[in-house]
Amino acid sequence: MREQYESGDTVQFTFVSSIAPDANPRLAITNNSGTLVSSATAQSSDSCAFFAMMTMPGSADGVYRGEWYAQKTTAGDTFPFYKRFLFNVATTLTRD
Repeated sequence: MREQYESGDTVQFTFVSSIAPDANPRLAITNNSGTLVSSATAQSSDSCAFFAMMTMPGSADGVYRGEWYAQKTTAGDTFPFYKRFLFNVATTLTRD
């Protein structure tokens, strides 16, 4: 089952790797049609754990895709890391 978040709320997403990437990973959020909604470079909690805070769209409920991207260079070769996931955004609360 996908995670579901309230529209307009800020959510912390995490990325954990078994090895330290060359630079902090990036998180991109796209909507169901593939349009980029938001992106950010993660902050590090330690050399292999990262987080990014994202505010969920306030008026567009639906399915969204998150994609983390990082890379590691070893012995002159670059290896990309991708972590993809789907989540739902819904308006369930009435705000004054």
